[in-house]
Amino acid sequence: MNYEKKQEKNKIIYNIVVDVEEYGKYCDEAFSQIAKQLEIKGFRKGHVPLNIAKQYVDFSDVLSHAANNCIEDKWFEIANKEKIEAISSANVKILKMAKGNPLEFEVEIETLPEIELPDYKKIAKDTPKKEIKVDEKEYKDALNWLIQSRAKFFQKNEEAKKGDLIEITYSSKDLDDNKEKKDRFILGKGHYIKELEDELLGVSKGDKKEIEIKDPKDNKKKIVLNVVIDSVQKMELPELNDDFAKSVGFESVEDLEKSMRNGIEQEKKMAEKQRIRTEVLEKIAKETKVDLPQVLIEREKEALLQNLKNRVSYELQTTFDDYLKQVKKTEEEIKKEFEKVAKERVKGFLILHEIEKKENVVVVEDEIDKKIEELAAQYPDKDKAREDLKNSDARYYIEDELKRDKIFSILGC
Repeated sequence: MNYEKKQEKNKIIYNIVVDVEEYGKYCDEAFSQIAKQLEIKGFRKGHVPLNIAKQYVDFSDVLSHAANNCIEDKWFEIANKEKIEAISSANVKILKMAKGNPLEFEVEIETLPEIELPDYKKIAKDTPKKEIKVDEKEYKDALNWLIQSRAKFFQKNEEAKKGDLIEITYSSKDLDDNKEKKDRFILGKGHYIKELEDELLGVSKGDKKEIEIKDPKDNKKKIVLNVVIDSVQKMELPELNDDFAKSVGFESVEDLEKSMRNGIEQEKKMAEKQRIRTEVLEKIAKETKVDLPQVLIEREKEALLQNLKNRVSYELQTTFDDYLKQVKKTEEEIKKEFEKVAKERVKGFLILHEIEKKENVVVVEDEIDKKIEELAAQYPDKDKAREDLKNSDARYYIEDELKRDKIFSILGC
């Protein structure tokens, strides 16, 4: 076999010739395989003599069958030798296929493009990092949230005050569906519509009110809500002491505070790590020269679209067709909106892949298995989780994530 190749940007065309002798062996093997399938009166299937079989076999079928096997073998051999990083399926065209002649065929394939990286290590080194510290307000906010999550509520017949839990049913002719909706919130916390909260101060269970508020979709308009007070409850907060600390799994208030401060610090470290990695990658991307393959952009747009469909189904509990009607867009319009994000993701992938090659980043099986053990330990049925992770596509995602971590570690972030 011999071959020539021609490169056009990220497309390579291979012209491959398999000589008569080698292709002849594939023809002989193909003829034997076809002969074994013959059913001729007087012979058992698979035992027809070859000289008899020749009378019943169309040699064009032999040539075609031999060509398919030969092309598969030879292309696999070339792809491994050339270390082709394909991003599309191989497009095969047979140029010459005749008895007693060499087999000649052409393979066209798109590969990862050449990429010209800047000094990525310098960019990473020069990107400033923020100092991580936990301020008192962050700790107090987290502590208050924990205390409030353990609050007890008692029905009250008195007027609603700030700090009370209020439950309401409301509707409005000014809203599209005018359906009754229910909600509950703590008065005075500012987590709800301020105008509504202000009007509900002083109400009691069973009261009905018409309350005018700004239209959430258009602040210049007003809408009227018909509100029924279903419940007013007094909130009683637990006292912060060692007994409370024990109720949430700690020996003392001191242990609780230490754990909470450490938890906040770890969360901030993770957030800062993600921020710095994103910033470094964006800076490298600005100085990177590469022609982005449209096939990868389209693939990424499809992935983004599928992710949106899953979210619509899971989070909004509606069909994608109904969602399209609500947002007044077509599927193609939404895909077009994904163009910029898709290009950024593809460029980021190509940059990380190139750094991976330049820095010889490798993840071994033991590292993947160790990560799987760590993840499986987080599930109630650790053994089942381990098997699921080992025997699914999750293993490839874990490998990619480990490679990504190693790449950013090389960059110092």
